[in-house]
Amino acid sequence: MMQPVLISLFITLISVSALAAENNRYWVFFEDKGIPAGQEIIALRQAQTSLSERSLNRRARNCPEIVTAGDVRLNEAYLQQVRETGAVIRRCSKWLNAVSVETTPEILLQLKSLPCVREVRPFSQKATLDPHGSRQLHRSIDDPDYGPSLDQYAMSRIPELHARGLSGEGVLMAFLDTGYNLAIEAFDSLTVPATWDFIFGDSIVGVEEDHEEQGGPWQHNHGTMVLSVAAGYHEGAIVGPAFGAEFLLAKTEWRAGEEQSEEDNYVAALEWADSIGTDITSSSLGYKLWYETSDMDGHTAVTTVAVVEAIRRGILVVTAAGNDRDSDWGTIISPADADSILAVGAVDSLGDFAYFSSPGPSADGRIKPDICAHGVHTYCATHYTDEEYSYTYTNGTSLSTPIISGLAALVMEAHPGWTAQQVREAMIMSASRASHPDNDYGYGIADGVGAVDYVFTSSPHFREPVVDSSVLLRAYPNPLNGYGVLRLTITEPKSGSIRLFDVLGRETMRWDRKQWQAGENNVKFSSTDLASGMYWARFEGEVDGRATKIVVIK
Repeated sequence: MMQPVLISLFITLISVSALAAENNRYWVFFEDKGIPAGQEIIALRQAQTSLSERSLNRRARNCPEIVTAGDVRLNEAYLQQVRETGAVIRRCSKWLNAVSVETTPEILLQLKSLPCVREVRPFSQKATLDPHGSRQLHRSIDDPDYGPSLDQYAMSRIPELHARGLSGEGVLMAFLDTGYNLAIEAFDSLTVPATWDFIFGDSIVGVEEDHEEQGGPWQHNHGTMVLSVAAGYHEGAIVGPAFGAEFLLAKTEWRAGEEQSEEDNYVAALEWADSIGTDITSSSLGYKLWYETSDMDGHTAVTTVAVVEAIRRGILVVTAAGNDRDSDWGTIISPADADSILAVGAVDSLGDFAYFSSPGPSADGRIKPDICAHGVHTYCATHYTDEEYSYTYTNGTSLSTPIISGLAALVMEAHPGWTAQQVREAMIMSASRASHPDNDYGYGIADGVGAVDYVFTSSPHFREPVVDSSVLLRAYPNPLNGYGVLRLTITEPKSGSIRLFDVLGRETMRWDRKQWQAGENNVKFSSTDLASGMYWARFEGEVDGRATKIVVIK
């Protein structure tokens, strides 16, 4: 009876030691990009050259602005000022306009005093999602033998989509995890265009013999299990939803457990995947130990902020809600708190929420998780190559997440013209509890057939008004963060009201009926009290009107 206690104490001491080491690592956020006046266009053109054609095409489908100031590289003069303090720069993030550094308390004071620095923030640490607390070969989708994996996919009607000929072909997915053993049979037909190890700075995403003492022989176990649920293919054992997709594999995390992990690896991996052109990112990871539950508000945690930037650029981001239902933490972890993300909870084979699946809401009151899938006794591959240990059953939102990201790839393949947020809406609004969401299941268990067959209206909950061609309603800027303007342009005076609805059809703002003058009528409003997401502004005349879509991103 003594040994488990000693092991637990030993792990705790390691965790405390890692936390102490973490105290000399900080994020340094800059005030701006330092672009000289009149050079903005040149800077944007230079930024565009760092993006692949696939990335630019994805952004063109999803974003009003293909390249923004957030894509401009960091100001070299600012970086030099940081170096001159003696701080060691670990990583640079264009999206966050920040660097992660290693430094001392004395140098930290110098960093804070630099005129180019807006904020200095300490790192956070990883909250484990441990389940307990390219070779192109022929692949058939003609009634494959799912083996023991059938039930977990049938719950979300994935085999029915395979029967339609969908496999994720043409979709590029990025996985962020601990590492991957690509030598196992489940990955014999996996297509992997690129890999990168953000821990050791090389392209090896499995265990590295030179670094075993830092990751151990289980470094790639968690990532192998997660990836196999989304993309594994070995008939009679496992047939993942997106076995026909292509995969970017990033090693960003220490093995699942109590060891230290840095958020800057996660941020760097997002930017890397974006530059190559990923359509979907999937991560069964999360961060909490440096934060308070009140920080799960959609705009505080570093990874959450980075995820919002990825979403701005047209990427569908899928992540685990966490396994903390019965812990002292008791709620979701970052970046699951981000809005417009797909935060995934877990259910058992009966469709009941799992005893560990983190509930919502977010700290600012939004429903979380967003959607659920099978995550209890889920069948997956292991990192072992010995046939006897090729597969196992395990639990966690780590396992429900790749079911959802794999399903998203099927929806994207079926509808290549849809934006990432349209895919998200279709999956959420076709889920089992879309009409009555809550903070245990979110919008419910995913229904793949319902998502692929989803039909959009101007809003899921009200019809587009009869269109009056003499009325034009537009929002500026769009997407919006802060103050904006609704511009109603009419050819003759009209009586009517303007109302703003969220994605559930709930009225969030109203401008009462009045007589609007011919020409342009500008209505100023603030998005301060609105959550990130999609909204519809609607002008309602006496018999007709107009509606326009607004995206709020914070």
